[in-house]
Amino acid sequence: MDTLPSADLPEHTEETCEVLFLPAGRTGRFKRGLTLLEAARQLGVMIESACGGEGWCGQCAVYIQEGRFGSAGGVSALSHLSPADQAELDELTVRGMPSGSRLACLARLLGDVCVVTGGGERPSAGFLGKTLREGAFEVDPLIRLCWLRLDPFPSGLSSLLEQAQQVLAERFGMSAVEWEKSALDALPVAAVESGGEVTLTVWKEQRVLRCQGGFREQALGLAVDIGTTTLGVYLCDLRRGMLLATAVGLNPQTAWGADVISRIAFCAQTADGLTLLQKAVVTAINDLAGEAARTAGVRLEDVVDCVWVGNSVMLHLALGLNPASLGESPFIPQFSNALDMPAGRAGLRLNAGARLHILPLIAGYVGADAVAAILAADLHRGEEMTLLVDAGTNGEIILGNRQRLVCTSSPTGPAFEGANITCGMRALPGAIERVRIDPDTLQVRYKVIGSPLWSDQAGAEGVRAAGICGSGVLEAIAEMYTAGLLLPSGRFAAQVPSPAWQRKEDGELVFVLVEGTQSASGTPIYLTQKDVRAVQLAKAALRSGCDFLLSALKIGEPRRLLLAGAFGSLLDPLHAMQIGMIPKLPLSRVESLGNVAGEGACLALLSRRKRGEARQIARKAEHLVMPADPSFQERFVAALAFPPQIETSTYPISFFQEDLP
Repeated sequence: MDTLPSADLPEHTEETCEVLFLPAGRTGRFKRGLTLLEAARQLGVMIESACGGEGWCGQCAVYIQEGRFGSAGGVSALSHLSPADQAELDELTVRGMPSGSRLACLARLLGDVCVVTGGGERPSAGFLGKTLREGAFEVDPLIRLCWLRLDPFPSGLSSLLEQAQQVLAERFGMSAVEWEKSALDALPVAAVESGGEVTLTVWKEQRVLRCQGGFREQALGLAVDIGTTTLGVYLCDLRRGMLLATAVGLNPQTAWGADVISRIAFCAQTADGLTLLQKAVVTAINDLAGEAARTAGVRLEDVVDCVWVGNSVMLHLALGLNPASLGESPFIPQFSNALDMPAGRAGLRLNAGARLHILPLIAGYVGADAVAAILAADLHRGEEMTLLVDAGTNGEIILGNRQRLVCTSSPTGPAFEGANITCGMRALPGAIERVRIDPDTLQVRYKVIGSPLWSDQAGAEGVRAAGICGSGVLEAIAEMYTAGLLLPSGRFAAQVPSPAWQRKEDGELVFVLVEGTQSASGTPIYLTQKDVRAVQLAKAALRSGCDFLLSALKIGEPRRLLLAGAFGSLLDPLHAMQIGMIPKLPLSRVESLGNVAGEGACLALLSRRKRGEARQIARKAEHLVMPADPSFQERFVAALAFPPQIETSTYPISFFQEDLP
């Protein structure tokens, strides 16, 4: 394809032309004759062009939106660009682009235009799968594929490396680019076997990570959420902005302690404790990455970028950094800014040149997962005062909007995830996840993960419960309190007659949810007084954190309440409000977001601008230390009750009541 020299442009065109790029929303004035690709680069708008603007890769296809645009009322028209030759039209047809499309590297400015980027094989937005929330997000990765044509048998003294460096500088604007040894070693073989056609994978326009023969279009990334209890791995297509596969598993470090304090202590008390924990979690991440790759039908060799998020202790352990400083006041982490390093240095089995990015931390116990959650929930750009609650093992609470963000940590422990509960288990098939108690007969019915039937429905006879997970525990306790089976103090109201009250052989009083004849193990599934206390302690820690932040900003109630994390996504807001775990609000103002930390990791993986936003969030957010507040103990004790003694909401619980199944 031939480009039209600027000297051949019609004389009647304006000296400068206004260009608006959508959906980026960036605009500017440029000299006529400049290509759309060059204008986009000057504005910082990402338009992929693997051929470096020579017109033969077809990746820079854009659409011209005609009509008036901008505050000055400019008029956009396809005729305001240099005409396309037949070769360009053929390429657009092959790509399936609609009428009105152009290749940005060949289209030169004659007048004002409105340009919509993203189309054909590389849309500017993709969708996260159902394991996260579904929603569009921008795609501007730090990874770029560059297609080069080299002379594999040069007659002069110019080496393949010198040729490649020259093309990168002249066509792609990348000067003084460094090379990974694996990429440099692959260059001669790739060039000879493909007749000089090679694809370079370049990171941040600074470093060549990979060299492949021929023209390739595959570049994958991995977003990883390292939770205290669970791990989430999200495999993404960096060019198309799509989630290809998800793999979730248990964090194997739970074998050395259910919470972060236990793991810090293990590292301090065991000579090779840190090495054991680091190796365990990285091995699990590699295994989950392999599982995701097999599901998607791709190779891990094509994964060239990776983003990690997690709380501060989890990231220290995964990187092999001693977490001792996080175990004592003032809880200073070994790093707080974002980190970039070779992925292999952390033990990841991806492409030999793959990179690893760690999002920044806010404080010792408010980590990169909180930054990712804020990023995904858009708290830092919203107008409404919003409370975001991540009710995981290491609870994190954020309150704010675009003007101010405050946060704190709340060590809720593992009770919400079924741990330290007598008959508790993870949220796996067979776990009781929903509980209802008839207010008149006090009969218990339940629903287990993996079955659509309630225990009292026809056909449920063969369903066997294996235990009870966090959401089931919380609902059971809320239902007991509502039915009068628990006192406000949390003690069993044993004087209230119910067929569920039973005594074990040792005389301990328990509340039976499932008789032994209906359980998978043949033994009853029940709650003890100790189980109720564990939930009281966890919910009091979370609620006192919410009230602490609201008090700090002198706010009676938030406009919105967002529930995040693995437990938060399963949590029923009504039951949580019944026991005073979260502030009372109309249900229409409460939303479950799912794993926003994982979603935020995906956003940062797919967009360099989002990584910049993450850094700004970490700097903007104010960490407030709850135990340092003189009223902390009073708040915590008050929050133990059902409902909290400090409950001041003007909404009675009947205001939220719906017809529960």
